[in-house]
Amino acid sequence: MRVWHICLFELRRILKIRSVVLNLFLLPLLLIFILGTALSSAMGTGKEAVPGQVRVGLVETVEAEDSPVGEAMRAFVTAPQVAKMLTFQYMSSQDEAVNALKEGKLDFAVIVTSDMVQQWMAGKETRLQWILGKDGTLNVVGQTLFTRFTDELNRQAAVAKVLGPEMISNAGARAETRAAAQSNITISSPGESNQSYSASQYYAAAMLAMFMLYSGMTAINSLYTEKDKKTLARLQAAPMGSGVIFAGKIAGNSLLAFMQAIIIIVMTYLLFGVNWGRHLWLIILVCLLITMASMTLGIIVALVSKSAASASSLMQGIIIVMTFISGGFTPIAIDVIQRISEFTVNHWALQSFLSMMLDASLREIMYNIYMLGAVCAVLAAAAAVIYRKVGYRYE
Repeated sequence: MRVWHICLFELRRILKIRSVVLNLFLLPLLLIFILGTALSSAMGTGKEAVPGQVRVGLVETVEAEDSPVGEAMRAFVTAPQVAKMLTFQYMSSQDEAVNALKEGKLDFAVIVTSDMVQQWMAGKETRLQWILGKDGTLNVVGQTLFTRFTDELNRQAAVAKVLGPEMISNAGARAETRAAAQSNITISSPGESNQSYSASQYYAAAMLAMFMLYSGMTAINSLYTEKDKKTLARLQAAPMGSGVIFAGKIAGNSLLAFMQAIIIIVMTYLLFGVNWGRHLWLIILVCLLITMASMTLGIIVALVSKSAASASSLMQGIIIVMTFISGGFTPIAIDVIQRISEFTVNHWALQSFLSMMLDASLREIMYNIYMLGAVCAVLAAAAAVIYRKVGYRYE
């Protein structure tokens, strides 16, 4: 009961601070409204958003055109499955393709060079050269399709290394290379209902994850307040262990974070019409995991910092960086940053919420939740190790 006494006292104490209430409950709703309204035209309104055919310009050198690579390329772009997704036309030169892209006559351009053919004939890994157009979505579709093609070519090169170089000359006519034309890539919006998320949905999920992490800052301030006001020594003089005091404070701030999640989800649904999906219990599970991540991250920062100011600054910097690289402020298409973001809480929390909003398969939703749980487990393990070494006591 002592833990719950401290927990409830901590919760009442925090809710009496007006600045905390404004920052944790009203500010996220205001940001969701501003960002959702301002960027609704850029991100859509949640209606069907399936891109059309990609207009591709194909530039081939004379050597490439007469090679097995050129033969495989022609088989690829004329295959029925791929023809549904793109239309292509031959370009005589790279300059012509660039001009067509600038004029809006093409969406994407692919260049097959002599060097690429020679590398492939030598059994080395090859990559196509491409020129991106004005539409980012169509660029992604084009890159995905032609990456599938080069993956198949490189697989053929690997087979030739094992079975002998004589396999290279016939690779273009082989069924395995032709299978590149039978691409199983389809163009659709995420989720089963072919619906795209709206700006309000996107920023509701992103801001919820970010501001729940800010609850970790209230935990940091609470832990340091007892030290700075020298009341921790009095608490430790009572017949209870330091662990009970520490657990009570963390439990109180955890309840605050969960209350924050409930209010943001309910208010965004009522005020902005945000559809959070039909998996209520999974939404609760994700919120619990974010709460766990917020508290463990706050514990780590509080115990390794020397003052409340440095701890708050460090925590705020971590939250902002994680939100930025995970696309919480604006979606980022840079591959390196996307890879880094997979190590953050915000990335998997955002993906979990969006997959539920889009009514994706349960398997996809659970994968995102499992990855979020893995990040939380690492943070919890780190917090436990640091607490055992440092502890929470008045010095």
